[in-house]
Amino acid sequence: MADAAARRSGAALAGLRVLVTRPRHQSAGLAALIESCGGTAIRFPVIEILPARDLRPAQAAFESLDDFDRVIFVSPNAVEHGLALMDTARAGNARAPMMAVGESTAAALERAGFGRVSRPVEGASSEALLALPELQGEAAAGSRVLIVRGEGGRQLLGDTLSKRGARVQYAEVYRRAPPAVNGSDIAARGKDGGIDAIVITSREGLENLFALLGDGSAEWLKNAGYVVVSERLAAHARALGIREQSVVAAGADDEALIEALVRWRAAHSKNAK
Repeated sequence: MADAAARRSGAALAGLRVLVTRPRHQSAGLAALIESCGGTAIRFPVIEILPARDLRPAQAAFESLDDFDRVIFVSPNAVEHGLALMDTARAGNARAPMMAVGESTAAALERAGFGRVSRPVEGASSEALLALPELQGEAAAGSRVLIVRGEGGRQLLGDTLSKRGARVQYAEVYRRAPPAVNGSDIAARGKDGGIDAIVITSREGLENLFALLGDGSAEWLKNAGYVVVSERLAAHARALGIREQSVVAAGADDEALIEALVRWRAAHSKNAK
């Protein structure tokens, strides 16, 4: 993570102007860390998280948790919206082990009182979770797995588990939507060189950023520096025409994003010499 001495002195990100694109209700922690490291956090949510359109299938699944051998949460949003539908006291005693795609998702479950949450040792992705022994071989074959996610989520996790012989069911508890925000101030600031780095945590968020700021911002967005949460997202950034290689964080949690911003800052300080 970011160097402790630099963090204490507020020097790790001194002067760095960072566009934080997390949803409004999830941006405060990262913004506070950026500013504690001497940077400026510019909050501009590019995704709004809303309840799923039809919550009845998820509710039915949660009422039968003991029928599952594993329950996998794919994101902190899945935890927040899933727990809102659950009888959490009963769920905490369910026989099915809880699993999380990444550290921040596992931490959200543990804060809610779940004491046995499996998560990848490194990384925060479906690929990393699928590498765990409990989701391979005989442990997966014949098991019943409930995946708690957003509407239209990535299929890799469920498809791979199905190929391994698991019986997969989804509980879709939230949906993503473009927020009703005016991007004119951010667009003007970016064009004037007032944004140094942009933090992006999802493919949809990156696409929304371009759409919300409009065609007039496309050129500076393609020339901007990015911190992203996966190699897959970095590849999508390149496909959109972003010219600079994105810095990939070790995870989607705030501390991992700060560490990646420190690396981005260090690389650009060297390039400036």
